[in-house]
Amino acid sequence: MPGRRALLAALLSAPFGAEAQTASEAQRTAIRRAVAEHILPRHRAFAAAAQRFEQATAALDAGPDATKAEAARTAWIEAALAFQGVRSLRFGPMDAFDRGYRLAFFPDPRNVIGREMADLLRSDDPAALSPEAFARGRVGAQGLPAAERLLFGNDAQRLLASDGAARRRLLAAIGRNVGSIGVDLLDAWTQADPPYGRVLEGMQGGVFRDPQDGLVVLLKSLHGGLEFLAERQVARPLGASLREAAPPRAEAWRSGQSLAMVQAELAALAELWRSAFAPMLPPRAAALAREVATGFATAGSAAARIAPSLEVAVTQPQGRAAVEDLLRALGTLRRLLTERVAPALDLPVGFNSMDGD
Repeated sequence: MPGRRALLAALLSAPFGAEAQTASEAQRTAIRRAVAEHILPRHRAFAAAAQRFEQATAALDAGPDATKAEAARTAWIEAALAFQGVRSLRFGPMDAFDRGYRLAFFPDPRNVIGREMADLLRSDDPAALSPEAFARGRVGAQGLPAAERLLFGNDAQRLLASDGAARRRLLAAIGRNVGSIGVDLLDAWTQADPPYGRVLEGMQGGVFRDPQDGLVVLLKSLHGGLEFLAERQVARPLGASLREAAPPRAEAWRSGQSLAMVQAELAALAELWRSAFAPMLPPRAAALAREVATGFATAGSAAARIAPSLEVAVTQPQGRAAVEDLLRALGTLRRLLTERVAPALDLPVGFNSMDGD
């Protein structure tokens, strides 16, 4: 009798163990797919763009002229757009050493960037601009928003002036910093021992216990990216009414790249969804998969209707309608993730404000 009871217990437990193993393998496969199809290509693109920006700012510092200044502006745009592809992954390598904030201190309602830049320009201390000191120093002045002010702000012409050497030196220091962070991020995903993608899969004594933990972080990053996009990049300049529109609250109003950055981040988030999560939905959730795909398409269509720029659109009734359509589409996507996708994937996700950021 005891032998029969033991055999019965084994038979009853076997399917559940097999099912758990299958779920774990599916989660591990999803992580590997996300790393191969989204995370690594996006980090390679950002690292390359960041290094081009570093080279362009160094060239401008070494021999200032209008051609080099224009090349630096072009390189800044490329780096800023490439950054949108990785900015939602605010965990692990991006979170370490405050890399995310050092690359893009935004929003900045108290003008921390302006004050820190003014201090650095006033002191014009070469020691403060050395790679090591600069990386450990003022976070607001280290990244792409600070460089945008130098390249596209009201005083951008002073980069080529006889008294513009301090500005060029600061810009070159920012370029070195952005380039270095871009390489460090890529190295963390490709050269570290173990590479961070392996960490995401879970390991004994690691940050994540199992693949489910890693997949939860990716889903939170997707949700947090949509929230950041909606509430900080889009809603802030829109304001509650036409009278309360505030174009200077857009992330890149000086360069006119705010809308392009919104579109680039939306495309990256859609790619994360397609690579990691869409293939995981079971056949019974085919309708849900279509709803999410439609949600991203609707958001993309709304963003494409915003014209001629986010800064101008929020000040015009017709333009505001397209911006509001985008916000509604982003809200729908966030609700789908929290209310239906997480349960369908059996992921125990508690979404907090600005998860992933």
